[in-house]
Amino acid sequence: MKYDFIKVGATVCWHDPEGISEGEYKVASVPDNLEDDSVVLITSGFSEAEVFPTELSPV
Repeated sequence: MKYDFIKVGATVCWHDPEGISEGEYKVASVPDNLEDDSVVLITSGFSEAEVFPTELSPV
């Protein structure tokens, strides 16, 4: 599956569509059935965001 790299605890790169907070984040929460329009919670030392899997890539 194309989102196999998105697992709780994994480090991912977020490509923020607004270009404000791009960079490396840890995956905090993933729905059981991961689709293009699912919401994934990612965190860093200073922020967190709910993003779509299409905005993430492996590090």
